[in-house]
Amino acid sequence: MKALKNSCLILIVTLFVSCSSDDNNTQKPKSSHVITLNNETYVVNTVIVEPAAGDNTFISLINKTESEFLDAINNGTQLNNVNVFNMRINQSPLGEQAYGFSDIPNFEFFENAQIINGELEDGNILLDNNNNADTNLNASTGSFTLDLYANDQIEFSFQFTRNDGTEISGTYNGSFLYLASDE
Repeated sequence: MKALKNSCLILIVTLFVSCSSDDNNTQKPKSSHVITLNNETYVVNTVIVEPAAGDNTFISLINKTESEFLDAINNGTQLNNVNVFNMRINQSPLGEQAYGFSDIPNFEFFENAQIINGELEDGNILLDNNNNADTNLNASTGSFTLDLYANDQIEFSFQFTRNDGTEISGTYNGSFLYLASDE
């Protein structure tokens, strides 16, 4: 009977130790829907792909849900605390490939902006392609890599380095909203 108690005690201790949390593991799982700037993480809830005239494609990453964003754009609902990263790529349709800095003539990243009457207003500029007021916010290098572009899913990553050396990068893997152009 004593041997059975000892065996049960050893089994319980083994299970307790093997099932306990690993407090030394400080790594957080890497999200595939984020933009990072310094140590700040910005969540992406909606991605919009919109082909445009002149063989261009606009890509927008937004922290709001698709329904919140569309309601603000289509119905004039005011939407606050909007984080949005926009870029224009000189290709339409997009192909699964890497795009260099010269292929991305326009880009901008705003935090805490508003959508008022369907237009993006105010907000703090974190990245811009042509900011004359603070040239440190302009990027000196950048790239965009499209790994998957299917009817119902898109996967990409991007990286820009501002003139002040700050890196802004992002990844996304998920569904997206396709807005057809009005051509």
